[in-house]
Amino acid sequence: MKIDHKESYQDFGEQFTIDGDINGNWGSIKLLEEIVHPFDLNLIKEKEIAEIGVGSGRISNNLLKYNPNKIFGIEPSAAIEVAKKNIKSNKVEFFNIKGQDINFENKFDYVFSIGVIHHIPEYREVLKKIQKSLKKNGRFIIWVYGKEGNELYLFIFNNLRRVTILLPDFTLRILSKILTILTYPYGYLCNFISLPLKKYFLGAFNKWSFKHRSYVIFDQLNPSFAKYFTKEELENDLKSANFKVEHISHRLEYSYTAICSKND
Repeated sequence: MKIDHKESYQDFGEQFTIDGDINGNWGSIKLLEEIVHPFDLNLIKEKEIAEIGVGSGRISNNLLKYNPNKIFGIEPSAAIEVAKKNIKSNKVEFFNIKGQDINFENKFDYVFSIGVIHHIPEYREVLKKIQKSLKKNGRFIIWVYGKEGNELYLFIFNNLRRVTILLPDFTLRILSKILTILTYPYGYLCNFISLPLKKYFLGAFNKWSFKHRSYVIFDQLNPSFAKYFTKEELENDLKSANFKVEHISHRLEYSYTAICSKND
C-alpha cells in the first residue's frame, strides 16, 4: 500500500525517537532466535555482519551477544541516534544512509534485515545492493510481513490506514493505546477460539508489554508504505536479486522468514 505521504523511514525515525525502549520480550534474544529460525545465530561469531534498518537497535543489540567481529548498522532516519544510545559497543559502526545507497561489495559474511524491507518502496533495488555486499557464500536473513493468513486483517487495517496516516502522531498514539487495550480480551479469547491471527497472538503478541503492543499497533497505522508478501512473491524477488533461497518459513502464519545465500 503506497500513499502520498512522507517516506516510511521518516515515519519510523520520528516514532523511535519516542518509542525507543528495547527491553522485555520485545527486545530479547529469545524473540530474535524465534524470528530467524532455523538460522543458527552462533554462525556469526567473529564474522563481519550488517543490519539493514537498525531502527532503535533491538536486533543489533542482540546480534552483538553472539560475538561478531563487527556490525555495520544501516539506518537512514533519526532513529540512528536512539540506536547509538541503546547499543554500547565499539563493534558497531553506524551509517546514516538508505538501503538503496549501500555501496559495499563482497564485504559481509551475513546480512540481516528484520521487519524493514516491507516498508521500502524500492525494496527490489535494496535486495540487489545487499546481494552485492555479501562475500562469496555469504548469507542473507530476511523477515517480512506475509499476505497469506492476513487477508481479513489487511482489509480492515489497509482501509483504516488511509485515515490514520493523516492524523497527528499525538492523536495516533492515543488511538493506538485504545486499540492496545482491546487486544487483551482478544488475545485471551485466542486461547479458546480459532480467531484471525490466533497463532501470532499466542506465539508473540500476548508476550509483550502494553508499551510494546502499542508500538506495534502504531507501526501498523503510521507507515506510508507496507507490503505484505506472498511466499511466491518473496521467493521470486529474492531470486531476481540473484539469491539462492535456502529456506522460507511461514512464521506464526502471519510473516515470512527467508534464509538465502549469494548466488554468484
